[in-house]
Amino acid sequence: MTNSSGVSYFFKGDFLPYRGAFERRCPPPMKLHKGMCVSKSGEGRDWMYYLCRGTLRVYAGNCEGNERTVALLGDDSLAGLDCFLPGETSIMTIACMTDCWLMPIQNNAVEDMVREDASFAATLVRYYCKVMRQLCFDAANQSINSVFLRLGNFLLTNWDGGDNRVRLSQQELAYAVNSSRASISRACRLLKQEGIIATEGVGFRLLDREGLRRLCERVPQ
Repeated sequence: MTNSSGVSYFFKGDFLPYRGAFERRCPPPMKLHKGMCVSKSGEGRDWMYYLCRGTLRVYAGNCEGNERTVALLGDDSLAGLDCFLPGETSIMTIACMTDCWLMPIQNNAVEDMVREDASFAATLVRYYCKVMRQLCFDAANQSINSVFLRLGNFLLTNWDGGDNRVRLSQQELAYAVNSSRASISRACRLLKQEGIIATEGVGFRLLDREGLRRLCERVPQ
């Protein structure tokens, strides 16, 4: 299974045109250091967050301590979408992958923005649709038994030309595709042997997307 739907695991810049509107309604950005938790699964709060700068990791965990990263949020994104529903507890945990500057905003203030500005309302709906498409694609990809194919699909989905530098560690890739780090390491060795990637410090560069696509087509699900 390869993807040409425009789905992406990364979200950035969607709300840049409305940063001023958020700044008028929010307190000044607060700095959270790398590794700090923004919100935890199971907590009940009516707050969302406008990410001014930095990278947030959105993930789920289970009773065994295993984690599944479902998205990375960059500048001018909204975090804590499930807290838009008053009184509901959060499903996901959100943590800082880098130092982050965030503006907290209550869900009723976001509702006011929706009522006041139709273009913002349309942007918010499109953002939710992008998130849902990504989650649906991710659910389909996780149904595949082959770790190699899950990794290949993840790379083909999220590195579509432009900067082909994959700036994720093997552990972070394992979190993303629901695998062990050892399995990701074996898959990366094969990709390197095939000339599809070249290692560069933490992460690697994707050299041959079409070669990766052909290799994925030969791997049984």
